[in-house]
Amino acid sequence: MSKVLWLDTETTGLSEKSSIVQVAAIIVIDGKDKERFNINMRPFPEAEISPEALKITGLTEAGIKAYPDPIDQHKKITGIFNKYIQKYDKTDKFILAGQNVSFDLTQMIRWFTRCNDTYLGSYINFKRTLDTNQIFRAFQLAGVFPELENTKLVTIAKFFGIEFNAHDAMADIEVTRTIGNKMIKMLRRLRPAEGE
Repeated sequence: MSKVLWLDTETTGLSEKSSIVQVAAIIVIDGKDKERFNINMRPFPEAEISPEALKITGLTEAGIKAYPDPIDQHKKITGIFNKYIQKYDKTDKFILAGQNVSFDLTQMIRWFTRCNDTYLGSYINFKRTLDTNQIFRAFQLAGVFPELENTKLVTIAKFFGIEFNAHDAMADIEVTRTIGNKMIKMLRRLRPAEGE
């Protein structure tokens, strides 16, 4: 059974002291959408809040500080995960998928730890991820896709003819999944015929 968690986060910055303020995800099991969630949470009191990060996301410090308590939102997220993952079964984990997914994974690990929970690995297989940025770069190396000014999500989306409101976690992950599915279909067509 394939369980994929397409996930994106928005944070108060890029440093270790930054905090998640939005987590959006699409849960896909055996190719079928099972659930979507888009959850906001206020940053932890000690979090570093970068003015540049706020500018990029269009959020305000007052706005994010009015979001719900992170501990309460952690319970909500783990409650959703528990519907699809048997957390004591080491073989039952989500494959994490996203754009530059290692960033989001690192942020989620830190955020779970700040919520006094060191068991994110009960839900997500840290060693098995799907990164649309890396897949796109592989296509570039193979000469299938052209070199672009960068491989940011907005740039890749533009290459695929997709316009969207970037830096909102739900909008980002919906577009990331669309791009991911397009590239996966391309890869399937490259499979060698039986007997080759």
